[in-house]
Amino acid sequence: MTACGLLRLAVGVFVVGGWIGCGGPTPATEEGEPPVIGVKIYETDRALPGLFEEWARLGVNTVFASTSLASSDGFRDIAERSGTEVFVIFPVFFAPEELAEDPDLWAVTADGQRAKEDWVEFACPSRSDFRTRRIEEAREIVRELHPTGLSIDFIRHFVFWEMVGPGRDPRTLPDTCYCPDCLAEFATRIGAEIDLSALVAPDAAVWIAANAVDEWVRFKSDTITTMVEEIAAAAREVDPEILINIHTVPWRADDYDAALTRIAGQDRAALGTVADYLSPMCYSFMLHRRPEWVASVVDDIAQDTGCAVLPSIQVATAYREGEVFGAAEFEACLRAALAPPSAGVVFWSWDHIVADPERAEIIRRVISDNVER
Repeated sequence: MTACGLLRLAVGVFVVGGWIGCGGPTPATEEGEPPVIGVKIYETDRALPGLFEEWARLGVNTVFASTSLASSDGFRDIAERSGTEVFVIFPVFFAPEELAEDPDLWAVTADGQRAKEDWVEFACPSRSDFRTRRIEEAREIVRELHPTGLSIDFIRHFVFWEMVGPGRDPRTLPDTCYCPDCLAEFATRIGAEIDLSALVAPDAAVWIAANAVDEWVRFKSDTITTMVEEIAAAAREVDPEILINIHTVPWRADDYDAALTRIAGQDRAALGTVADYLSPMCYSFMLHRRPEWVASVVDDIAQDTGCAVLPSIQVATAYREGEVFGAAEFEACLRAALAPPSAGVVFWSWDHIVADPERAEIIRRVISDNVER
């Protein structure tokens, strides 16, 4: 049962971030509830009191922080005094440190390569020892930091989605994981007569494509869903009221030949039964999309799930250096992100807001107008 279900049993009706109960998302201001206005921050050298004061001035009521920042001296006390909710960002299969220590942990692509592109480095999602470590880490975060929520990131199969534009050929997207562990587990699951784990990755990929492609897609998504379920269960054992947010790839159900499940392994309907929020990373300028695309992603998720949708948007240019992401386009993205049935917005990231006073003022003005309505 999700946290939403537990709270419904306890109090009859649960209202958070602009949605009611588990019956599906509604406009964020319904029943007088303000939208979730969040900001991602990983580190800072600023004095914390001033930081929280600035967030309050802009209308930010929720911070999505790294474990190191959330555990810094005074952070949680100031958050509590200021009424700022804290979600701790928890990366799962992005594991550069672990991969450096244990090269056997790498996820393997269909062409037999390590699951790496640029800075993105992914661990195999099936390795029971790694999964157990991550689950225990989540449990300890909740026990030690007592956050409002756990924001689960990199909970998918490998793909550098940040570089996947509208015209990308779906056939060129990477498929993982074809390591011996995954292949052995998959073969057992489908009762394959062939020993898939004995094949090199390209040969295994050819066999699966010819004989069990639908089963492979389901296996991939189940691998991700069960990890979410186990992390959420561990967190809720410590704190039954903790909220679970899941970062999702910003692809609609049919984009790139259903790549959200086929490649990333994110089954939104299944994830929505576990999470309190699904948070698509709608970095429109990065992905060569118009601002209205942000709202289309939110709407697509809302129609596919019964979970609140909390889009994240970019504040500054990324991966398109030298090109102009104008202030007017940013404001249009923000307004699209807040359009019903959105539960609010999360800004990526605080550093970019600090560096651009004009965008900070846009945030203050738009959020003020939205809340007042």
